[in-house]
Amino acid sequence: MQGVSTEKIQGGKLLRVKVDFGDKINRVQITGDFFAHPEDVIEKIEVSLGGLDLGVREQEMQNKIDGVIVKTGADLVGIDAAAIARNVIRALGENR
Repeated sequence: MQGVSTEKIQGGKLLRVKVDFGDKINRVQITGDFFAHPEDVIEKIEVSLGGLDLGVREQEMQNKIDGVIVKTGADLVGIDAAAIARNVIRALGENR
């Protein structure tokens, strides 16, 4: 199954999250008009979310994303870990 969530983040940046899932999260794709440095941090965040249970709490997911950001020393401009986690949860919808 697939789910999508799109949000205009305060400040005007667009965030779109697509989630492919079955019993667990299989794949997450994060796109939008935000900035990330280094750019590959988005791919690392996407990979880190694969395999998570559908019932994962939003705060747990946010902590996982924050961990990737800290570990890579990345800067996200226009979005943050909370926005990504919130939109993954929304993309999963009632399938949680």
